[in-house]
Amino acid sequence: MSGKPAYQVVEESRPSGSYRGAVVGCGRMGSAIDDEHVGMPHYPWPWAHAPAMMEASGVELVAGVDLDRSKLEEFRGRWGVNALYTDFREMVEREKPDIVSVTTRPEERPDVVIGLAEAGVKAIFATKPLCRSLAEADAMIDACRRSGAILSVACHLNWYAPYTSARELIGRGDIGPLRSMVCNTPMALSNIGSHTLALLRLFAGAPAQWVFGHVDDDEAAVGDGDLSGSGYVFYQNGVRAMLNSRSPSGTWSIEFLCERGRIISRHHHAEFDLWTLDEPSGDTSIRYESRRMFPYPWRPRSSMVDAIEGVARSIEAGREEICPGEFGREALETAIALRESHRQGGRRIDLPLADRALTLGGAANSSR
Repeated sequence: MSGKPAYQVVEESRPSGSYRGAVVGCGRMGSAIDDEHVGMPHYPWPWAHAPAMMEASGVELVAGVDLDRSKLEEFRGRWGVNALYTDFREMVEREKPDIVSVTTRPEERPDVVIGLAEAGVKAIFATKPLCRSLAEADAMIDACRRSGAILSVACHLNWYAPYTSARELIGRGDIGPLRSMVCNTPMALSNIGSHTLALLRLFAGAPAQWVFGHVDDDEAAVGDGDLSGSGYVFYQNGVRAMLNSRSPSGTWSIEFLCERGRIISRHHHAEFDLWTLDEPSGDTSIRYESRRMFPYPWRPRSSMVDAIEGVARSIEAGREEICPGEFGREALETAIALRESHRQGGRRIDLPLADRALTLGGAANSSR
């Protein structure tokens, strides 16, 4: 516990400045996805970028961009935003946004992100998967680096307060150093899998070094579409991760195993368990696990609101550390490498991949 007064904890969690925000892609992820989750008994929404910007401290939603004028009119009706455009470059020139969310289809995202960086936008918050090919990911990261733009990937679980609490608990050494991670989910490797792989990268604290993979459908493995599969990821610091797709439909759980305990995220991040080792008793040296109260954060709120405020703070810090573009690229690269391992009979695949033309996913996997 910090011992700080509650008002000070609240104040320190907010960005110190004020920022103008805009959304490029005013469809499902940019505006309307929360309609699908009203009453859902899991972690809080909004997940859509527009309302998350409106709820985030220090950020004002000022503009929307979409090629579809009907989506723009719906955006206006939902959020009261009148600065609407079909050209993101015109929007940047007129509205001067500081933070721009990019929720277009993966095929369109590289051109938009590179264009925003070249136009001088301070921070770009691109939804996942970052793009389809490794070459595109390289170009997006390089363009942002050249222009000084911060590129954040909207794998918003990386900012979600319970995972932040879990990282802090591990970082303090309460249950010893992290040794391995296990994710059980049948969902596709690149689309929803981007969330898992970016989160595992954050907890691991080092880049992935090599993988083994086995995908669930030999026919799907021949093509470049997104697909489900299992695998083993070895990180440069020795931390390992196991991905298990042979899981019940609709499930998503992640386990972080440390030297003296473990943290388990269950039910799509709705419930967190903390298990620690008891001290030996009597004449035995055997130690058993006990379930403890997980140190939940001081207030529940949307992971996307946490993320938007985090992007604003990254402008103030001059860097993105929670989910930079490199994490999005590694998530894509790891998913591709797992497929390549399957294609090559389960052979170990070293990272980074030499063939930057390799692709995964497409329009059918869009989160737009």
